[in-house]
Amino acid sequence: MLGYPFGGWIAAGLFFLLLTAVLLSRLVVRGIVSRIGEDDHVELRIRGLMGLVNYHWELPIMRFTSLSKGVEMKQEKTSTNMGGDSEQISKEKVDKETIIKQIDWMRVLLQQTDQLLGWVRITLNHVHLTDWRWRSAVGTGDAMWTAMLTGMAWTVKTTAIGVISQLIRLKTEPKVTVEPVYAKAHFSTEWHFSAHIRLGYAIFAGVHLLYRMRKARGILRGLVGWQRILMRA
Repeated sequence: MLGYPFGGWIAAGLFFLLLTAVLLSRLVVRGIVSRIGEDDHVELRIRGLMGLVNYHWELPIMRFTSLSKGVEMKQEKTSTNMGGDSEQISKEKVDKETIIKQIDWMRVLLQQTDQLLGWVRITLNHVHLTDWRWRSAVGTGDAMWTAMLTGMAWTVKTTAIGVISQLIRLKTEPKVTVEPVYAKAHFSTEWHFSAHIRLGYAIFAGVHLLYRMRKARGILRGLVGWQRILMRA
C-alpha cells in the first residue's frame, strides 16, 4: 500500500484517525459506597479503551486486634491492561503511628505541587457525572428524633449535591432518598455513581500535573521530591 502514490499520506491519515479515536475515548469511573448495619462496602472501577484499561479496587477488609496493635487490613486490587489480568493481595497494620505518618505524608505531597487544589478543580470540571443514586435510611427509636435526623440527612445530601454540581458536570438528575425508620435505631446508606472523562484530557491533566510538580519549592523539589516521598510511604 505504501508503494502506491499517496500511500504514506493514507497511512498517516489512518494513524491520525486512530490516535484521535483513542484520545476522544472515555475513561469510565463507577463506584459503590454502602453501609448496612456493621458491614461497609466501597468499590471503585475504572475502565477504558474497550476494556484494555480495567482497574478494580475494593475497601480493605479490616479486623480490629487491640488498642496497641491497631487494625489489620487486607486489600485486593485487580487490574487489566495490555499484558493481561493481575491481582495483588496485600496485608498491613494500621495504628496511631501509621495514621500520623500518612497525614504528614499528604501534607508534604501538597507542598511539593504548585497550586494542586486548583489543578484538581480544573480537572474535575472536565468530568461528566452520568449516574448518581444515594439512598439512606435512618432511625433512633423515637419519632421526634428520627424526624430531626431525617431532616439533617436531607440537608447533608442536598448540600453535597450543590457542591458536586459546582465541580463536576451533571449529565443526569441525582436520585436521593432518605427513609425514616421509627421503630428502632437504624442507619444504612448506599451510594452509586458513574462518571467519565476523555482519555485525551486525562493525559493532558497528568502532563500538567508533572509541570506543576517541577515548579514546586521546598525542602525537596518537584519530581525528585514526589519520588522520595512515595518511596518513603
